[in-house]
Amino acid sequence: MTSLEMNRIESWQKQLTQNISFKILSRNLSPDDQFYAYGHLLESKCDQFKIDYQLIDKELPEIQLKDNLHFHALPEGTELMPFLNALMYNIQSPDLDSQYADIHTLPLTYLTMFVSPHCPHCPTTLQQLLPLAWLNPEIHLTIIDVGLFPEKAEAHKIQSVPAIVYQNFLWTGQIKLSEIIDVIRNNPEQWQQETLQRMLSEGKAEQLAEVILEKGHFFDNFHQLMGHELLSVRLGAMVCVEYIADENKELAKTLCDKIWQMIPGSTIQVQGDLIYLMGVCGTITHISLLKEFLNQAENPDIKDAIDEAIETIQESGETE
Repeated sequence: MTSLEMNRIESWQKQLTQNISFKILSRNLSPDDQFYAYGHLLESKCDQFKIDYQLIDKELPEIQLKDNLHFHALPEGTELMPFLNALMYNIQSPDLDSQYADIHTLPLTYLTMFVSPHCPHCPTTLQQLLPLAWLNPEIHLTIIDVGLFPEKAEAHKIQSVPAIVYQNFLWTGQIKLSEIIDVIRNNPEQWQQETLQRMLSEGKAEQLAEVILEKGHFFDNFHQLMGHELLSVRLGAMVCVEYIADENKELAKTLCDKIWQMIPGSTIQVQGDLIYLMGVCGTITHISLLKEFLNQAENPDIKDAIDEAIETIQESGETE
């Protein structure tokens, strides 16, 4: 910890009006252990920290602020102030905006956040998440430093931070708390369109495809994603459909009518992508429709897309 960070702790502790107690669980109760040593460093800078040191022989060492809040990290750098703010919640409840209003109604939830003390975006995301542990004891929040425990990051295929894992979902980059809450709170049928769009544009198409496969049918508004004006959303929807077609072609076929209805009124760019999806989802019965559209088409790119879609259907051997 740098002298600047230690000075920050000394300055911060001046606002304390009572002791703050928490636990440090480490593998070795000696100065050679990073977590044990970190705790004593904190105590040397703040007399009002009362730390209960406990020995563990398995799992990851941690700083445990609450039963449902676990820091598998040594808060330094950009992580320090969110950590200190969280400690202050023991004395004074966080002053929060309306997006936290119904947090207490969320069901049992396990969230894991991967951070780095050098990450410029981690503090903002961490500061958004930490109040959840105080507002709802059913929300279990685990913070893992990717530098200290790279094997955990590798196990979850984390390639950048901040990253938040919830069940089979992964959020990275500039994360919106409202979307995480939307996924936790609502049945997939009730997910907001904004949530679906971000999932597709941020590379979570296969995650969404798994949800659809489990449901056994597409969202009512999924066709809007296939024809979305933003290329990133549209491409994500295409990847999602391709994944589903590989796993369950019968389910993919149910999109054909929607796709065909959207083609005439779409822009050239969107038409090309929708025609491609006809090739992915269509059967031999759709070839005559595509050929009829080919005879009417004037744009050479659209003609090429139709030819490729027909060829894809023929190669797939789908008869109906």
